[in-house]
Amino acid sequence: MNERNIKIVETALELFAHYGVKKTTMSEIATAAGVARQSIYNAYDGKEELIYGALEHRARQSACIISRECAGLDDLGARLDVAFNYLTLEPCKIIMTIPHREEFLQATEEMSQDKKNKIINIYNNTIAELLEPYRDRLRLDAVEFDDLCDFIRFSFEKLKRYAVNIDHVHRSYRALRQLVVNSVVS
Repeated sequence: MNERNIKIVETALELFAHYGVKKTTMSEIATAAGVARQSIYNAYDGKEELIYGALEHRARQSACIISRECAGLDDLGARLDVAFNYLTLEPCKIIMTIPHREEFLQATEEMSQDKKNKIINIYNNTIAELLEPYRDRLRLDAVEFDDLCDFIRFSFEKLKRYAVNIDHVHRSYRALRQLVVNSVVS
């Protein structure tokens, strides 16, 4: 994604969060991003495309940061903490403060399954990368490694969506973290 498109999707995300997806116009996004409205339409078909572009961009950013921060960590719990921070905790803090939270979350739910799957794959691959050093020592029995990664991603996603407050996020994560850490054979 080029710098102009990053500016467009980040601006759209900010405006959607503040004013709501329905009330924000493409003209307002163009003005705030400092680009012509036609530039937005040339790159994105509509608001769903903008939301997807922003979420995919954030997913790739998070994946890079997690990979970089986990590179120097040998402790599985610490690696999970890094992923939790970037995939759940920080986004959750933002989501809980946006005025049009439900409308924004609804818009993300209405994205096509193909688009959702692309973002899911980015997150699952990120989690697989951080678990990879422990892959041969995980007590998975009939559970596939990829299914474990998907379960962790799914849990992170649901925490973001349904947590009552930040304390609830932390308590739920501690349980998940302990289960995963305890599944490693010493």
